Amino acid sequence: MDIKNYIETAEKKAGKQIELAKMLGISDAYIRMVKAGKRGFPDDICIQLADYIQADRLEVIAASNLVTEKDERKRKIFESCFNRAASVATTAVIISILTLSQTSPVYAGSKQSIYNNTNYTQLQAQEIQEE
Repeated sequence: MDIKNYIETAEKKAGKQIELAKMLGISDAYIRMVKAGKRGFPDDICIQLADYIQADRLEVIAASNLVTEKDERKRKIFESCFNRAASVATTAVIISILTLSQTSPVYAGSKQSIYNNTNYTQLQAQEIQEE
């Protein structure tokens, strides 16, 4: 996801871009420049943004740095943050599916009376014989 998407998500949650800017302690003009790809956010603003929209902090920081980073080696490092987060999310989904799969119900007792139970009848017959 790119930084523009994170900003738009936060704007929807805040209601207006100006409200988001106030919450982050920056100007709405600065937000527009970041959305346009002319600037990136400082890391502290990225963390605030990520926390506000409940996104992964590292992904938001990486998305912001990708806006202005020209060095291909550094861009690959930032892009790897998305791959790592996706693999962690995939692993979490697989584990939850495997561990939370529905099992067949277990009944603690029979709906029938204990007197109709074969084991109870056999036990009583055995007790009578022993007397």
